[in-house]
Amino acid sequence: MTPKAIELKNISLQRNESIIFENISLDINKSYIANIFGRNGCGKTSLLKIIVGLTEATSGSVTINHVNANDIAYIGHKFGIKDNLTVCENLKYSNVTDNVEMETRIEDALNMYEMTHYKNILVKQLSHGQQKKVSLMKTLMNNYSIWVIDEPYSALDKKTIDIFNKTMYEFLSTDGTVIITNHSEINDNYNKVVNYKL
Repeated sequence: MTPKAIELKNISLQRNESIIFENISLDINKSYIANIFGRNGCGKTSLLKIIVGLTEATSGSVTINHVNANDIAYIGHKFGIKDNLTVCENLKYSNVTDNVEMETRIEDALNMYEMTHYKNILVKQLSHGQQKKVSLMKTLMNNYSIWVIDEPYSALDKKTIDIFNKTMYEFLSTDGTVIITNHSEINDNYNKVVNYKL
């Protein structure tokens, strides 16, 4: 039996007397991708924030098994990067303490996403798609157990989508778990995606 990484039980969220969503229950297994999809405004981002503890649910519970906060990579809708820092400086915000390992991780990530030539460029000078690449590279900066990413495919071209998918499936092979939001279902060839419509 595949162990559960995260369990959502009857999660509801209400704001100013408006119900955003209610009674959401979802088990997310280790080494799987949970794709939470739906229209704009249905509460996908809010649900992610509840999962990582940035927003409190009106009711219900979230259980994250055998993982602490430092083991979760959260990439929000606004990327979580600093405009006035370079690409490299942004990537150095990490829990890795070994400087040699840090430099190796950064170089590997830059090569993977074909951003080596931009490593000393301020993020504010990059295109929207390039900024998105920087945010996704942050998932490679530590030995995380869970990735939680809000709309990872937005602003990406097909080549970068393929790169991200490659890193994501490699992460699954190390017992990693991924939660993403999206506008549509995902069909994969590995039966590793659980689609949940919000």
